Amino acid sequence: METTFVGRHVEIAQVARLMRESRLVTLTGLGGVGKSRLAHRVVEESVAEFPDGLWLVELACLTDPHLLPETVADVMGLADQPARRRAEVLAEWLGPRRSLLVLDTCEHLVEAVASLVDTLLRAAPRLRVLVTGRQPLGAPGEHVYSVPPLPVEDAVVLLRERAGLAAPPDGSGEEGGAAELAELCQGLDRIPLAIELAAVQLRTLPPTVLLRRLNDRYHLLTGDGGPVRHGSLRAAMGWSHELCTPAERLLWARLSVFASGFDLEAAEYVCAGGPLPAGQVLEALTGLADKSLLQREEHPTGVRLRMLDTVREFGAEWLSRLGEDSAVRGRHRDHYLRLARRCATEWPGRQVEWYGRIRAERRNLRKVFELCLADPQWSRAGLDLAGTLWFLWVCCGMSREGRHHLETALRADPGPGPERLRALWVCAWVAALQGDLAAARERLDQCRAEDPEGSVTGHVLQVEGMLSLLRRDHARAVELLEEAMAWHMAKGGVLSGLLPCHALAALGLLAAGRPAEAVETLSEGQALCEVHGEEWSRAQMEYVFAWAGHVEGEASGALRHARSALASALGFEDLSLSAACVEMIAWAVTEEGDAGGGAWLLGVAQAVRDSLGLPRSGSGIFAPVREQTLTQAVKVLGGAGFDTLFAEGQGSDLGIAVKYALGEKIS
Repeated sequence: METTFVGRHVEIAQVARLMRESRLVTLTGLGGVGKSRLAHRVVEESVAEFPDGLWLVELACLTDPHLLPETVADVMGLADQPARRRAEVLAEWLGPRRSLLVLDTCEHLVEAVASLVDTLLRAAPRLRVLVTGRQPLGAPGEHVYSVPPLPVEDAVVLLRERAGLAAPPDGSGEEGGAAELAELCQGLDRIPLAIELAAVQLRTLPPTVLLRRLNDRYHLLTGDGGPVRHGSLRAAMGWSHELCTPAERLLWARLSVFASGFDLEAAEYVCAGGPLPAGQVLEALTGLADKSLLQREEHPTGVRLRMLDTVREFGAEWLSRLGEDSAVRGRHRDHYLRLARRCATEWPGRQVEWYGRIRAERRNLRKVFELCLADPQWSRAGLDLAGTLWFLWVCCGMSREGRHHLETALRADPGPGPERLRALWVCAWVAALQGDLAAARERLDQCRAEDPEGSVTGHVLQVEGMLSLLRRDHARAVELLEEAMAWHMAKGGVLSGLLPCHALAALGLLAAGRPAEAVETLSEGQALCEVHGEEWSRAQMEYVFAWAGHVEGEASGALRHARSALASALGFEDLSLSAACVEMIAWAVTEEGDAGGGAWLLGVAQAVRDSLGLPRSGSGIFAPVREQTLTQAVKVLGGAGFDTLFAEGQGSDLGIAVKYALGEKIS
């Protein structure tokens, strides 16, 4: 539930001033003091100062430091450039931009964050970085700002607002009097989160009762001499805990295993059991949300819930005391393994829907990988998960993260088996997509050596065909891919084998100067896509169809297929393919006599490429499409006329530009 922001006017002004004076500012302070909300507020009021971009990256649930650059690049929407390190892409892209990067909750990743920030600040002289955490980074040029508790006046306002108390006319003589509330806020050390949790208590108890209970603030939490940290916050947590029903307390503890947000299905599977039947989970979730212990978020895939970090930490301590860590973490792991397998099974026909859902669960999936690879008994499950999610690594722009998980899982479990064979050929496929041909070849050789019965021969041939295509040995590529297609056809391996082979083989045939055969191969593949409800491969084939039209000089056919590919690419948020489609559409409309529209669309495509950090000239065998369009448009419009329309396209609204590219009416 969205709440108003109270106070902090002095702090906002101070942090804003520091950001103008220092390129790296770190907000430190104990948990619950409001570092994140202060950072968010400063960002809201600083938007105009950073015209080239402002990004907020939440890192609380990221545990693997190797994925830090990946996480930052994802928030910025940068495309994966396989041949280059993410940190290098980030540095180059941010270089000329006057922008702000906010890295929120970094105390568990201090070394990795310090290294990345130093790299980015050296490369991007106009970049500012705002960090929040419970300790400084220790990076060069860092200015540390310790976030203080709220001033007592603001603390009272916050308490009143969250408790739903009206301000009394004279500030005294009643249970909601300002003096008593001020004393209560002082007893809570004026920590915002502690005050918000205490506010729930004020709905049923007067301030005098809560004040008396402060004298026993540690009893619930420390028992017989347990650790004491941030006593007032933990006292407020304890009050909230006491206010909860037994079912809500148990659910709070069990929910702490989630790395980020979760939905009702996940909560029921992971947290139900014993004294908490599945049928009571929804009621307990509602109770926790009413007590401000859970936050509700609207998401394209449905309603999701999440806990603040300090609330999660408290729940994790209680889970440990209950002795349920292993069991509940095991159910968390099992749920997401089950979800991945279900996604793989239902991928045909529901690809865009599953794409959105799996992306929403990325942090929880990362935690599952971490749990599996930390326990030798579960390393095979981690290997299975890495291979099962092949469509995520290959189809959804996550090749770098997928490669990381695949390589880690392969090292953790070197034993033979079908899970390892699948992980090997998937890893080879992903490495090939990244342009790491040597690594792809190495994994293929391993796969072949460990597969004497030839159970994955078709996938090996498929990736070998891709490698030949990338090496421009088109005849050999077509030969290998046709062998792979025959194998997949015999074995029934459609989604991960047969359909991708159709698109690759058609590319090889086009490059080899055999367009008629390429179109025939694409037509066969499209028919299979229709039967199996395959959208991702269909989008790839539609673009290859458009390229075939370009090769043959058939602008109308190229335009139709490029628009179809663009519509599908947008469903997967594949902006790289979208840019290529827009360039193909620009070529087609230019050929049909609309050179002005072609120039404008080239500007749109360039804006998309720039936003993704992609090379300005396009990539690979498709770059000539852009160059031919540019040459023809300049010939018709003249250099100045082209530059004007190109610049207009670059500055256009992307939504309007997409509608124009798709041939829709623009109101």
